[in-house]
Amino acid sequence: MMDMISQKNALRAQMMQRRKEMPFDIRAAADDAIAQQVLESRSFAKATWIFAYVSMPHEVYTRWLLGECLAKGKRLALPVCDTYAHTMQFYELCSMEELRSGAYRIPVPPTAIERRVIPNAASLMLVPMLAFDAQGYRLGAGGGYYDRYLAQYPIETMGLCYASGFVEALPHDSYDRRLQCCVTEQGTEVFHG
Repeated sequence: MMDMISQKNALRAQMMQRRKEMPFDIRAAADDAIAQQVLESRSFAKATWIFAYVSMPHEVYTRWLLGECLAKGKRLALPVCDTYAHTMQFYELCSMEELRSGAYRIPVPPTAIERRVIPNAASLMLVPMLAFDAQGYRLGAGGGYYDRYLAQYPIETMGLCYASGFVEALPHDSYDRRLQCCVTEQGTEVFHG
């Protein structure tokens, strides 16, 4: 029987392949539907700060959504990874033009200390993921950055994933953090417990 890391890696490879095989028009329509649901959600409406991410090719597309956050007057915070400590911090992005390349070639905001943001009760975090299960556990890219961050800072979480990423139960341990909800192109799944 495979150990949990091997199980997660096998599932990660399967989900990456599934995303590569999604036709462009289907994926673009799914990205639009997910973004619209986020923007129309009560969680988005009540949040002052949106902790988000700039999407990589295997993730739900977020650049348009980030622009809409700024246009709607939300304050936007994006992650910057420390690859040595395997941690991340969030920094404010005031304009899409401020983005520059960071660790893992992920676009990041300026990292001036005065721009560092700590989540508060008026914060909502949009979390990238490859897969999710019925209990609210997620499968990410494998670095553990989000699980470590969420263990340190309680914040309302909203996962963004394609519906094809749903699995009945993901392998998980005490380090894995559950999300409050997940938005797919088919709707929003709220997790209880």
